[in-house]
Amino acid sequence: MDAPPRKGSGAGSEAYPEGAVRVSYGRMTKACLCAGLSLADAEDVSQDIWMWMLRTGVPIALVATPWLERVVHNYVLRHLRRDYSHRVREGQPLEAVPEPSAWQPEGVFESNELLDRVAALLPKRERSLLVLIRRGYSLPEASRLLGIPAGSRDYYKGRLIAYARRALKRPAVIPIGRGSRDPV
Repeated sequence: MDAPPRKGSGAGSEAYPEGAVRVSYGRMTKACLCAGLSLADAEDVSQDIWMWMLRTGVPIALVATPWLERVVHNYVLRHLRRDYSHRVREGQPLEAVPEPSAWQPEGVFESNELLDRVAALLPKRERSLLVLIRRGYSLPEASRLLGIPAGSRDYYKGRLIAYARRALKRPAVIPIGRGSRDPV
């Protein structure tokens, strides 16, 4: 894109008429806007193109040709690639990050309520397993304490998940007869 200055054309000494500058700048900005850039980015890219044209000494005859459209196209692509690489490298801008909020314990209470609802629906073996897991034991440790064979762990895990899904679909009322039993 950055062509070296032409030695025989008097690079940099040729003055651009103001009318040609306005027309070409307007075309460049319009082409950038049509390519999907914001107004600020379109003006930045147009200014970059003009700086390149002044540095390289592009003759005024080329300013109003289809050649300029391709230059704008290439500069827009360069801008989009650079913008994409910045977003990938740096992540989202600070303005897009939501404000941090204080920790809310409601989620803990809601999960405890859900687990209580699940425990009320479970048969004795699964309820005992859930109680041990809630106390901090892993599934293998809890199943070993209850004497569940290693091959049956996935079966009981699946049953716990199925009961939890059913409990999510039910209303939040715990049945009177089942909620009063000792979980272990």
